[in-house]
Parts: sequence; structure tokens; C-alpha cells
Amino acid sequence: MSHNLSAEPDVSIVLNMHREALFLRPTLRSLEACAKVARDAGIVVELVAVFDRPDADTIDTFRTTSLDGFVAINEITVDVGSLGLARNAGIEAARGEYVWTSDGDDLVSQNSLVELVATARRHPDRDIVVFLSYLVAFGDQFHVVRYREGTLLTIADFLFQHPYVSRIFIRRNALLKHKYRDIKVSPAFAYEDWDLNIRLYGAGFNFLIAENTILFYRQRQNSLLRQTEIASARIIPASDPLSPKRYLASLRSACANNDDWRRVLAERKRHSECDFAHELMSNQDLVAYVTDACAIEPEINPAAIEFSGSYSSLPATDDHWAFELACFYEMTGVAAFDDIVLLPWLRPGGAEKFILNILSSLNSLATDLRVLIIAGETAESHEWVYLLPENFVFIDLYNAFPCLDSDSRDAMLARAIVSLSRPGTRLHAKSSIFSHALINRYGAVFSECCNIVYYRFSDGRYSWRGCNLSAASTVEFLRRHLPNFDVVITDCHRIFEEDKLRFGAASRKYNVIYNKCDVVQRKSGSEKTFRVLWASRVAPEKRPELINQIVAAAREHFPDFSMDVWGSVEENSNEILKNFGIGVNYCGAYNVFSELDVDKYDALIYTSNYDGLPNIVLEALSSGLVVIAPNVGGIGEAVVSGETGFLVCDLQDDESLIQAYVAAIKALYDDWAGALDMGGKGQNLIRTRHCDDAFTQSVARVFSNVSARGQG
Repeated sequence: MSHNLSAEPDVSIVLNMHREALFLRPTLRSLEACAKVARDAGIVVELVAVFDRPDADTIDTFRTTSLDGFVAINEITVDVGSLGLARNAGIEAARGEYVWTSDGDDLVSQNSLVELVATARRHPDRDIVVFLSYLVAFGDQFHVVRYREGTLLTIADFLFQHPYVSRIFIRRNALLKHKYRDIKVSPAFAYEDWDLNIRLYGAGFNFLIAENTILFYRQRQNSLLRQTEIASARIIPASDPLSPKRYLASLRSACANNDDWRRVLAERKRHSECDFAHELMSNQDLVAYVTDACAIEPEINPAAIEFSGSYSSLPATDDHWAFELACFYEMTGVAAFDDIVLLPWLRPGGAEKFILNILSSLNSLATDLRVLIIAGETAESHEWVYLLPENFVFIDLYNAFPCLDSDSRDAMLARAIVSLSRPGTRLHAKSSIFSHALINRYGAVFSECCNIVYYRFSDGRYSWRGCNLSAASTVEFLRRHLPNFDVVITDCHRIFEEDKLRFGAASRKYNVIYNKCDVVQRKSGSEKTFRVLWASRVAPEKRPELINQIVAAAREHFPDFSMDVWGSVEENSNEILKNFGIGVNYCGAYNVFSELDVDKYDALIYTSNYDGLPNIVLEALSSGLVVIAPNVGGIGEAVVSGETGFLVCDLQDDESLIQAYVAAIKALYDDWAGALDMGGKGQNLIRTRHCDDAFTQSVARVFSNVSARGQG
């Protein structure tokens, strides 16, 4: 519906409406007053009313409100369910030189249009964006914001937080070229206005402020902004100004003049310390505008405004995560990656070796693969960095950015993953505190820009009333995120079968890949030495407290029996070393299994409360060692009693469990010829099922549908 379209307007107010009937009339009265003041100043204003899936009350309220201050009213109805697309429709229908966007529940000071037009016309550049100077939040929450010109901002500040608001005044031709994007409320990306402003900044627009003007911004529980903040990850999509190369160039340029930059920072600091509510209420002209607005909308409570808090749209300093992102890009380079890997650390461990083996196979299946490995948890060192090929980039996130808190590091990394990925990029995540926290916050975002590969290992366990039960945290995590995962990889069938009972049809995303392991020929080993090997992390879940008791009980049958203990010690397990008794020798940490002289040992004794298919078991079998291990996780898929070793029942009573280990040790020495035969069978298992060819074929099969560039 259109009315009086003869006069050519200077300004088109594009008003978007949906279901705001209870709030709309004060908004319309405010815009009407603003348009009349503009008309008295010789400014011709039209109103473009855009209804997107409106209810009847909203339409009726609009059509029964007097709007004589506008030269024309143009009603259009769309069915897009998107604020960005609805705004585009209104902009296309507008006829003014300038467009001013508006929403159906806010108010403005009466001088707004006059000051917006004057500010725009004074500036010599046509590429300008103008905002009102104050935002007064009212309703569910009261606070005051004062906006500042774009010369005090960098691309990093625009990325860190939206430094402006959705109400934008700009030439219509600019918005026909730089359109709003369709960014609906979702768990992933959000904020079509923030996205537009950052693209305008990247295109070289000047951001200006119309002084002594006010936007009265309604705060309500069911507003679109509140829904967006609750539903989304609070992150905007990728755009050209945020590409790593342009981002670095823009930030370097902004900070190039040290004297100017110091002045900018000083002004930002001063601005952040201001009391904007006091500043606003000390200006009699602004107080009059507040009073006028309150007469239209009583919820604009001057007393509440006067004592409300202040909020700076400018970051006070340049030490926030978006500035640190530039350092991150300098470490990684600006080119996109084919594979991005989230690990807690890069230290000796079965899970880490499994993932590195998969990455190595992927590297062999493609040319010029770029791989980024992120270690996100605290670690004094990452001993396995030396194993990485030259085309792999490693970032120790925790130690590289010690001044950032965990939320800031996660926000920086999430933006980096979005910017450093491309179609087909695979995001690999090992189950860990680091990756789970990151995916809990940004998983929906990652699923929009990456193929997510999740590595599923064993669940932790706990004891309750004599029962050994699985911890729920990973199961809960998977129920939340499995829909966004492309592939789940596990190293044994046991974990897959257990999760199939939990997740039903979703388990079709699971793939079992047995880890790669090379057979090693022993130099000797036909004679008993009565010395066995224990090798793993000395950590509570590996049950090192059983070692003393197993050795002591075994020595009752074999007085010369001893055990060498190899492995790094976690902080909470240091006391265990002090309690090691006769026949137990702690030998220190090791990096790789090949460092150990396995010819000295008759068998590997393995203890653990829970597991998948541990790498140390496979390596021991590959060396011809008989393995004595508990029947937990997938160990039984490699250790078969009487064939490749002795599988000890996972007994809840420690005394019975120790006796079961001792029984296996007795069986080992009572039939030494059979033990030597088991060593050979273990090597045959590794040679056939865990060889490089079998592993590479499995990797190629699993990744055929989640291929990065150059594969598939």
C-alpha cells in the first residue's frame, strides 16, 4: 500500500515490523515527531513500512496511527522471516537519497533526522555512515551508551564487539551495493547489523556521530536481540575484511603511526571512564528530549536513566583477544588450512599417537596439505612437536597467549578457525576439557564452516557403592553435538558397540580404525628373566597403586620376580613412587616405545581402570612380548587369553584382582614354551591387522566423504 508518492524524499525511514503491536504506537509517534521537526527544517521524509510475517494487531496498530509528518507512506509485506532480507526489501522500495533503518519498539529524540542529515552533508566524503550519539536502554534494564567516531576504532575493535547499533543512516545507493546478509537467529552465526557495519568499515566508509541525539532502545525478554544472544554463539560470519590477510594489513595500518595510536588509546581510556548518564542528564537540551520521549512512552523513566550505569562502545585498551588474533595469524600464516586439529597437548600418549598416525596417512594421500595443530591446555612442554612434518603448524595456545583468559582464548580461536578454514576443511577434535568447552560454545559455528571429525576414546569411571560406573560427561556431550559431527572415529569396536546401545541410529557416524603399529624383531628373549615391564602414564586411572601388591604377591612364587616401571608421573601420583617396594624399579619417563629395551622383559603387565585399545598394548605385542592386561575397553580385541597373552577379569575387589594378575604370571612361567608361542601370535596379529597398508586403507575409506582439497 502506498500513499502520496509524488514528492521526492530526502530520507526514507525503513521501519521493520513483525509482532510489535503492544510497542509500535510509541515508536510511530516518536518517528512522526522526528519527521515533523525535519519537515520544518526543509527535509522531506518518507516512511517505508516493511511487514515480515506480521500479526493482525501489528498491521491494525500501524494503519490506525496518524502519520502526517511523512510526505509518503509505502507499505510492503514480505514472507522471509529474516531481518536482513526484510531490510533489503525496504531499502529497494525506498526513494530517498538517504536511508535510516528503524525497528518497531524503539524511540528517538525529535532532533535526530535533522542532525543525521546535517552531519552527512557536512562531510566531504559520500561513503559515510552516521549514528545517533547516545543510546538510552530502558525497560527490563537501564543503561546509557555514548558512541564515538570510527577514527578511534580498528578492525580488531569491530571484531571484538559491535561498536555501534542496528539503527544506521546511510546513502541508499550504498546499501544497494552492500546489502544485509540473511543471518537468521540460529545456534551458529548471528547479527546482520554487526556484519554489515564491519563490511562497510572494510570498504572504507567513514563512521560519524550526529551529536546530541538519542536512541531510546527498549530492553525486553522476547526481543529479537535477546533471542539472538540466547540462541547464537555471538559470532558473525566470515567476510572479506575479516580474512586473515586483510585483517593483518588493516590492523598494521591503523597502528602504524605510534604517536597517533597513543593519542587514540588515551582518548579511548578517557572515554571509557566517563559517566554517560551524568553527561546526558547535565545537558538541558538532551533532558528535554528525554522528557518528550517519556511523555510518549512512560517506561522511559528519567529517574532510572539518571542513576543508571554507563557502557563504553570503545574498548579502553588494545590488549583484547581481537588484537591478539593478529599475532595468531602471524604464527599460522594467512593461507587456509585443510586440517585443523584440537588437542589438549602434544605429549607422549596413545590417543595423541593415534591421531598423529591418521594425520600422517592423510598427508600421504594428498599433495600440499596444510595442517594446523592447536594444543589448548596447560603443559610445560610438548615433547612430540619434533614428530611433525614441515607442512604442519603447531600452536601452543595456552602458553602463546598467557594474558588471555580461557573465554578470550576460545573466542580468538573460534574466529581463527572460521577465517582459516575453507570448503572441505576438516576440524579434528580429541575428547578433552579444551575441545569440549570450545565445541560447547562454538560447535554450531564450526559445523557451518568445517567437517567435524571427533575422536572417541574411553569414558572415565567412578566407584559408587561398590560398582564401577562410566562417567556421563562425554555421553552428555555427544548427545548434544553428534548431529553436527560428520565422523566419529574410535580405535576399537568395544566403544562403538557401547555407544550404539546409547545413541541408536546416530552411531552410523562411527568408524573403527585400528591403530597402526610396526612389528619389531627381538634380538633375544627365549630365556626367562623374571623381569616384566609396566609402561604408561603414572596416573590414577592407570592404577599404579596395584604395582607393589602384584609384585609382592608374585615374588611369593618367583623370588627373583621384578617390574620396571616406565612413564611420566602426574602431579597427584608422586606419592606412589615413594611407596614402591622391593622388586619395583621406577625408571623414568619415555617418549616412544622404541626407547625401551624390551629384550630385558618377559611380558608387559598393564593395569588400568578404563581404556580403549591402548597403544602400549599394541607396541608390546609388536615386539613379541606377552601382554597381561585387564578386560576393560577394547583390550580384549588384541589380548586373547591363551593366544596373545592373558586377559585378566575386571574385578571390583582389589585383592581378587591382584590374585588374578598373579595367576596369569604363574601361567606365563609354568608354560614358557607356550608363552613364546603367544609372543609370535601377537606379532602376527599386529602384522596383519595393524600394518601400514591396512591402516592407510581404513583412513582413506573413512575420510572419503570428509575430504579436504586434493583428496577423495
